[in-house]
Amino acid sequence: MNGDLVIIPGGMTSQLQVLDVVVNKPFKYHLRKRYTEWLLAGNHALTPSGKILKPAVRRLCEWILQAWADVYPESIVNGFKKCCISNAMDGSEDDVLWEEAEPGDAQPKKVSDESDDSESGPSDAEDAAQ
Repeated sequence: MNGDLVIIPGGMTSQLQVLDVVVNKPFKYHLRKRYTEWLLAGNHALTPSGKILKPAVRRLCEWILQAWADVYPESIVNGFKKCCISNAMDGSEDDVLWEEAEPGDAQPKKVSDESDDSESGPSDAEDAAQ
């Protein structure tokens, strides 16, 4: 194995783990946005007690793929630098950890109209039947 085991001190994951620093926030934003759009679209299949059926696993997987596609690859690269994981060996980038985030770093990317699944894919009733 070509790597070093590093222990992250408690309370520091928000500054030292790439996922916590730059990926989780925009990913969760885009996933929640799609779920909210689905809820607001209405016309959902209901349970016998009148509650909305959960979205089908297939639909959830589509949302996950779309949300991941909306995470900027540049943000991930910058996250490794911010966490001091892939900084220059000469120490010239060591201060990156303490710099404020650039505008746009880890910011949610605009969801395109192409991600609207109202025209494609099975309806909720079809989802429930699967």
